[in-house]
Order: sequence, then structure tokens, then C-alpha cells
Amino acid sequence: MMRLLWTATLSLFLLIMGLEVSSARALITNIQGEILEVDEKGGFAGTCVAIEGDYSGLRVVGSEAGKAPRVCIVKTRKNVNAIEFRNVAFVATEASEEIRTVSFEHDFAGGPQGLVYSRVKLKGFFATATGVGVPTGNQIWFIGMFGQAGHDEIIGEELVQEVGESLDSALLSSETQSQFVLSGPRSLRGRLNFTLLKEGDKLVLESGTAVVIDNIERQR
Repeated sequence: MMRLLWTATLSLFLLIMGLEVSSARALITNIQGEILEVDEKGGFAGTCVAIEGDYSGLRVVGSEAGKAPRVCIVKTRKNVNAIEFRNVAFVATEASEEIRTVSFEHDFAGGPQGLVYSRVKLKGFFATATGVGVPTGNQIWFIGMFGQAGHDEIIGEELVQEVGESLDSALLSSETQSQFVLSGPRSLRGRLNFTLLKEGDKLVLESGTAVVIDNIERQR
């Protein structure tokens, strides 16, 4: 049943992403239906949306002490476009089988040209409220999209994982990619769906969980 729900959610995501129009070069994050937005800074300066706080069924906190949870544009070099999670932990404030949803999007004015690689990276882990035991049954789905000239494509394939009985199954480390030839403006979008079945269950995302465009070939 949960897989069927996610299939329907994915179809709705593709429809919405095809219809949404972002404000000019704003970084937009949507957490459980609550929209947070910040305008992009000029040059190679980073731009981040602060996401700490309470949302429907979950709380967002920093995964590292003293560091605020954020979703950020990465454009430190002209050959990289990326949106990534930084210091983010999602904590269930109630027990529920509901699929929790976080999405983000940004339109880049420029970036790497010619043959490029677009990647979706997922790194982190699930944990119980006490850190003892395995949060069996929790699931995650992460999908990224690349857009240019009004056309959107899924990057690689959907990243999916379900926590089983072993501790190793709670660790997240996966990546998918596609190749494109492009020039001019482009957009990146991502959607993270996950379940936290018990109150206090956590999903921690390591920095590097991201949707990326670059021109560096990597062996997988």
C-alpha cells in the first residue's frame, strides 16, 4: 500500500513540477506544505534557506551541535550547480505511517556548459529516538529533476531504501546520474519523501545529500 501511495505521489510531483513557475532565481523549499523562500545572492556567494522548526508531524533540527539546518545553493565555482541539505535532521513528533515530504527548486542563470553530468546523491542514516535498536520499516525515496527550455527530465533513477532488521540497512549511501548537453539557463529540483513510523524516529542527512550538475566524469 505504501509503495502505491508513493507511486501516486511521484506522479503528482512530476505534474506539479511541470506546472510550477518559480520566482526569478529564488531558492524555494517546501516542507510538509510550508513554503520557505530566499532570493539568490550575486556572484559565487552561497544562498541558503534556514529550515529549523516544527512542521506537520515532524521537527527539523541541526544534525551537528551549533549548526543550523539549511537547504543551500552551491555555486562556489562556475562549473558546478547544486542544491544540497546541510546539517539536517528530521525528527518525528508523532507516530505515523504518513509519507513526509520535502521539496526544493532553483533556476540557475548559468553554469557548466556542453556535456555535463547531473547527479542525485543521498547520504545519511535513520535512527531510533534513543539511538538503540533499528528503526525497522522506515523508508526513503529521493528524486531529482533537471530542466532546460521548459523541458524537465528525471535524473538517473529514483533512489529508494527501506530499513530492515540489520543496522547496516539504516545507513544511506547511494547515487544516480544522467548526462546532458546544455548551455544557458537551467533548473534543478528535488523531492525527498520518507516515513518515520515511531515518535522520535530520526532521519539524518549528511552534507552532500544533493542534486548536482557538473562537468566531472566519475566512475560509479
